[in-house]
Amino acid sequence: MGGKLRAAWEHTPLPRETLGGVAAAVLTQHARPLRLPAWTRPAGWMVVCGGLALVISAVRERGPGSLEKPRTLVTTGLHGRSRNPMYVGFCVVQVGLAGATRNAWILASCPVSAGLLHHSILGEERWLRSTFGDEFDSYRASVPRYWRPPTIASGWLVASPGGQARDPQ
Repeated sequence: MGGKLRAAWEHTPLPRETLGGVAAAVLTQHARPLRLPAWTRPAGWMVVCGGLALVISAVRERGPGSLEKPRTLVTTGLHGRSRNPMYVGFCVVQVGLAGATRNAWILASCPVSAGLLHHSILGEERWLRSTFGDEFDSYRASVPRYWRPPTIASGWLVASPGGQARDPQ
């Protein structure tokens, strides 16, 4: 089991942008404390768990191989809803950590971390385009960079292509 855990750790991107934002926020909290309300603590832990579940699921789905130079493009499962589910998960974890620790600076650092991460993702996409060509173009055209919300396809409402709910009859 130790080998599998080590392999998973080695194939999990730990975005410097997110880690840097959290580290800067922790240091700022020590210098100038800014607390979120107490009710954010339990909600924050639930959000952290949800974000970690997303990261772990995306890592498992991606499988072994180099993160920097993948040999295949994963396009199904979570990767069929987001081209970057691991990064989305880490952003969710960062938001959850703000609530769990009641550190408002972590919450304030989220947009900066996300903006820096977006810049890195654009670079990754250029590499993926040059490596996978038309396959990546097709994937990019059908899957959003960050997240596609689930559609309403049951009951009496069905989501139309324009996003408006309509009566299926």
